[in-house]
Amino acid sequence: MNNDTAMVNKIVSRRQLLKQAGTGMAATVLSTAVGKVLAQGTPSISGKTPISLIIDDGAPVDPLFYELPGYETPLLVPREFTQRVVETFDRFDLRGKFTVIPMPSCLGRIDQSLKRVPAEHLADWLKLVREGIAPRFDITPEFLTHMQAYNLKTGGFQHLYEDFWISGAPIKEIVEYFVLAFQILKNVGLPATGITSPWVSGIDVEKKYAQALADAQWQVFERKLTWYFLHATSWDAPRQCSIEYEDKTRGQVVVSVPANTPDIFWSMDFPTHDERQTFIKKGIDRLVSADGRTGRIPQLLDSGHPVVLVTHWQSLYTQGTGLGLEGLGALAERIQKVFGNSLQWMSCSELARQYVDTIKPKTL
Repeated sequence: MNNDTAMVNKIVSRRQLLKQAGTGMAATVLSTAVGKVLAQGTPSISGKTPISLIIDDGAPVDPLFYELPGYETPLLVPREFTQRVVETFDRFDLRGKFTVIPMPSCLGRIDQSLKRVPAEHLADWLKLVREGIAPRFDITPEFLTHMQAYNLKTGGFQHLYEDFWISGAPIKEIVEYFVLAFQILKNVGLPATGITSPWVSGIDVEKKYAQALADAQWQVFERKLTWYFLHATSWDAPRQCSIEYEDKTRGQVVVSVPANTPDIFWSMDFPTHDERQTFIKKGIDRLVSADGRTGRIPQLLDSGHPVVLVTHWQSLYTQGTGLGLEGLGALAERIQKVFGNSLQWMSCSELARQYVDTIKPKTL
């Protein structure tokens, strides 16, 4: 297989991974790793069971515009939509992780300027994230571009995607790459507690990835606990959080936080509004039935695995219709109705810390 063929096959797999995000197939496309089942089942300090929401690919633009040809969507995400997102988070007290891509779609740096994005639009989006989202959600980069790898030496973009790049890059270069991502977010007032993988970037070199994250976090923030999101199980066997790297000299720990549900709001592959609504409604039922007796969330609660939901910025936006965001509100309302005060929304860094404190008390 030559390099061109390998690149085509990897891109196909990447597209399949995103398209299958809500079907339960994504977890088996590129990863066969099985996490240790450590029946945690540990409530938070409040006595409630934690639940978190991961939102990938956040940007002032819709990543679908450039990432996946064939999806017609507006480039700019209007302020009104982002404000609705903030209001939904506030209404249900949702918490978790929200990605802010440092160089979205290779258009430039969010701490400088983006091509085709008015300066006032970028500034307003960042203000909404700082004031409306960051108080509830961890902020992480998703590497630098979520597309082509950035060339640290020349300042341009390489002819390979970030998942290819990290597989072969030396650890020193990965550290520099992550440091730049963290510094860009820090420059716009959004310090990052961890990092998110675009697609499954780093899954084949996970130990190197985790160590590079630790070193980069230490250089920029001197964090003793950091975390990353790489593994997503969809409807398959769930994973537990896990410690993937430790630096005992620093007293530093790196935790892998998995998502244990699929993206049920990725409905863009269905041609009509009604089909999309039906897909989302069925997904909500599969996560938790109206009576709360069946569904993925009750299964996770019973087995003691982390209740970590996942979706994407473009899923919520749904090509300008906001259909996914409406679905998120419906899901949050059902969770609130079914579980009442027995669940507590928390950020992913809080979930990681709780896990570490459970298995390694008084370590940090």
